[in-house]
Amino acid sequence: MDKIKILVASYNGEKYIEEQILSILDQNNIVGDIIISDDSSSDKTVSIIQSKFPELNCSVNKPGTGSAANNFLKMVANLENEDQFHYICFSDQDDIWLPEKLSAAITKLKEDKADLYCSNLIKWDTSTNSLTPLKKDFPQKKYDYLFEGGSAGCTYVLTRALAFELKAFINNRLDTSNWDEFSHDWLIYFFARYNQYKVTIDSNSYIYYRIHDSNVHGHLNKLSLSTIKSKFSKVLEGYHIIHARNFIKYVNKNSEEYAIYEAFLGGYFKRNWMILKYNTQLMRNTKKLLIFMLLNLFKFR
Repeated sequence: MDKIKILVASYNGEKYIEEQILSILDQNNIVGDIIISDDSSSDKTVSIIQSKFPELNCSVNKPGTGSAANNFLKMVANLENEDQFHYICFSDQDDIWLPEKLSAAITKLKEDKADLYCSNLIKWDTSTNSLTPLKKDFPQKKYDYLFEGGSAGCTYVLTRALAFELKAFINNRLDTSNWDEFSHDWLIYFFARYNQYKVTIDSNSYIYYRIHDSNVHGHLNKLSLSTIKSKFSKVLEGYHIIHARNFIKYVNKNSEEYAIYEAFLGGYFKRNWMILKYNTQLMRNTKKLLIFMLLNLFKFR
């Protein structure tokens, strides 16, 4: 039976952590090894884990890493060659996994001969208790990984080979110390695609992705005027430029990817000429791409 290491990042998650762990323990047809890394919670998260699930491996970062993204990558960085697993995956602290989530992901990885699995999500808005699909399985484009991630990281499953190459990259090259709004979701998708690992994005969903006021990014998936305004403002304030300045450090200077980033960072005219030139190769979702193109025309800095 397939063995999978499940990396759980927690921080002040006392409201939800028990439900999340129970849904992980209820997974079908896999052997799971749950590793919980708590980022110095100030609530009862750790005591709940220790009292309800004393058999689980739970460590506390002192001091905390400062974000869920850094917490996840710290766990990847600490993987050992002696660890017995075929796959790793990431778990937030506040979702609900359907029992077939991991077995379905592993089956699809095998069928597609892929190294990174992502999927659609079922958005669970707790303010209305409504469930709606959140589509991520748009066809992959040649350079989409330069400007967006594959899906939410809580859907990701990585093969052992990809996990250990990612570990080496984290330990030997990656620097996130001055990377505003750093996203492990996007980084892992970028790393896999740039290094020619095959990625599969499942049209099915096996996770209730809980949306609530304390989400780090999940609240941005709410469909509201304030959310749309927030997303537009992020682009106009340089969201993609901030990430491009960091990602460009990790691409070959003689590559097409470097040329794309260089043009994107080269000022108004170079940026928009590049977007016009590559257009549909830059993002999977046509509607998202058109908004990206339009907003960059109005971004003069």
